[in-house]
Amino acid sequence: MELPPLRSIPFPRYTAEKEAVMRIDSPVIAAGMRMTNLLILNLFWLIGCLPLVTIGVSTIAAYTVTLKMVEDCEDYSMTAQFWKAYVKNLKHGIPLSLVLLAACGSILMDVRMVEAHTGDTTGLLTAGFLLLLLLLIHFLYLFPLEARYQNRLMAGVANARGIFLSYPRRSLILTGILLAEFLLVTQLNTPLRSFSPFFLPILMIYTVSKAVHPVFRELEQLSGKGGA
Repeated sequence: MELPPLRSIPFPRYTAEKEAVMRIDSPVIAAGMRMTNLLILNLFWLIGCLPLVTIGVSTIAAYTVTLKMVEDCEDYSMTAQFWKAYVKNLKHGIPLSLVLLAACGSILMDVRMVEAHTGDTTGLLTAGFLLLLLLLIHFLYLFPLEARYQNRLMAGVANARGIFLSYPRRSLILTGILLAEFLLVTQLNTPLRSFSPFFLPILMIYTVSKAVHPVFRELEQLSGKGGA
């Protein structure tokens, strides 16, 4: 019995561009893996923030991972990196959380008082603005500093303030970018708004990491010391 003639099966021909996309080390695959890792890291951050007093601890741990991502030097499991840093930074992270929560609560109270006040609110607005400015100056770089270097808590606060004042243009641009990210995600009526807690925090943390990394490198070269 003769077999029927076999038909040739047409296989797709991959161009060099398609092959580059499909390679495991291609920029497309790498970007997808990076986004996935950031989403997982955001989940870890949320879990770490469940007791509100550990918001600072969780944020420092997240910066520990994102700063290594920016440098492409993740040396072991992201999960292990995060939780190891989480435990390590409890001593500094909890006091920072308390200060941050108190400051944010004061700003919120000031806003409520302005809304309820019927007379002149110049004093309340000025006080709220000054408190917000102080919070920005001292906290914009404080958590990445705590993640990268080992120092006394007040020395870290002073260093964060020093970096902000030494790089005012970079700091203001970074503040504008963070504000734009927050407003675009939370104020526009899009599907992203409902899911913002699951990606916005780590997006902002990664943005700060990208911005502050060259500053850290420059300061380390000037001092002749590497990061911790």
